[in-house]
Amino acid sequence: MIRSCINKIFCFSLLLSKYTIISTMANFPDWVVKHKQKGTEIRKIKGHYYLYRITSRWDKQKKRPVKVTLGLLGKITPEGFIPSEKHQLKEQVENPKNLSTKEYGITALIEQQFDEFVGRLKDYFPQLWRFILALSYCRFVYHSPMKRCDLHWTNSFLSEVYGQAGLSSSKLSEKLRQLGGQRQKIVEFLRSFVIEGESILFDGSDLLSKSENMSYPKTARSKKGTFEQLMNLMFIFSVDRRMPLYYRLLPGNVRDVKAFRLSLEESGIKEAIVIADKGFYSRGNVELLRSENLEYILPLKRNSSLIDYSVVASGDLGRFDGYFRYQDKVIWYYEYRKEDQRIIVYLNERLRNQEINDYLHQLEKRGEDIKDSDFYEKQYQFGTLAITTNSERSAQQLYINYKSRHQIEQMIDVLKNLYQADSSYMQDERALEGWMFVNYVVLYWHYKLVQLLTETGLAGKYSVEDILSFLREVRKIRINDRWFTAEITKKDQKLLEQLNLHILIV
Repeated sequence: MIRSCINKIFCFSLLLSKYTIISTMANFPDWVVKHKQKGTEIRKIKGHYYLYRITSRWDKQKKRPVKVTLGLLGKITPEGFIPSEKHQLKEQVENPKNLSTKEYGITALIEQQFDEFVGRLKDYFPQLWRFILALSYCRFVYHSPMKRCDLHWTNSFLSEVYGQAGLSSSKLSEKLRQLGGQRQKIVEFLRSFVIEGESILFDGSDLLSKSENMSYPKTARSKKGTFEQLMNLMFIFSVDRRMPLYYRLLPGNVRDVKAFRLSLEESGIKEAIVIADKGFYSRGNVELLRSENLEYILPLKRNSSLIDYSVVASGDLGRFDGYFRYQDKVIWYYEYRKEDQRIIVYLNERLRNQEINDYLHQLEKRGEDIKDSDFYEKQYQFGTLAITTNSERSAQQLYINYKSRHQIEQMIDVLKNLYQADSSYMQDERALEGWMFVNYVVLYWHYKLVQLLTETGLAGKYSVEDILSFLREVRKIRINDRWFTAEITKKDQKLLEQLNLHILIV
């Protein structure tokens, strides 16, 4: 009986609700009513008419259906219906007809942080800059072999900005030959980054070659001590900016010292100091450097006959010429001349104690008696560094210059190991030149990103690879021929802001 009454009341309520809507609709103009469809409701708000999508759901507490507004569909005017932009976007997302995604984070990095560099590419290579940009992008982001570059470029939003770039297998080799044939333009481009008076470093590195059709590869001893078919790669690196400035390919049997002067001339750099590794010193190399009027810092092996350890052996710090601090370490030094050469000996006592401890630990590990070892003969060598130089710079400045050498060594390691450019299968010298220029661009971008991480205080937390992995996941989505930036978390948005990348999330 009670249930029957409830049902009658409910039915009456629905009839009343229907009657009320119909009654309200009767007061609307015909040009408004004609837009009413099933599942919609017209509302008059401040003299304007709006169409909303509605539905109903069962309310467990009220024990009856209740109306639910799903959203605004649009505005009704005498001229017609104006759809809501927000509703249109939602419809496109929920019912996409043409959906695709592309990498966008690194696109933003290149456009916003490397824009000056890209501008110079346009100036110096008006016909090839898109190709250089595209191939460099693929190497920078994916360390990609050439056969996969076209796919990576297509999946980047850069391809939407700049279009096709000639990375197909049928065009790529020819484009590289065109680029490599413009060595003069490459040199002019490299010279545009040179700043007079800055400290620079020279270094050479060998590259394995599998080619039998080029003059560069020669059988020579590699830095690993093995005889291989090698080419030499000369680099100049800015100590002040920590950036690569110049490269040059050389035959594998050309000694570094013979190439220094010509490389300086080609690079446009007026002053430089050659800083070599410990295996470079010889009387012949010193004479060659002097004949070319090149300033040099050459480290000596600890058993070199040029080194006089008598001051260290005396244990009297008063016999040293002085000391300075380097990275919070006290460095003692003294200098003298021998065989017409300026020799400087440095002593780092903290390093000396560490080396003595390590040496004794190895003796104990092997079960050797200290008296049977050469420890006492070497004891004064521990913790020392000796150099020969023709520079008039101070002992402190020469030490700092020498210690900066690891920067260019790290750069070459980045090129060979991270970007896998330690060997070449190129069969054409012009294509090889073009390929090496692209790898130079990649190195420049790498160190530009290192600079950005340092300037923003992120270097201790993120590596270049970390940032590239993160930016690859910032994407653009195309829905029905319109591009939208995909959602990212607040944490990721904060990182973008720290990197000074302004990406609008739609």
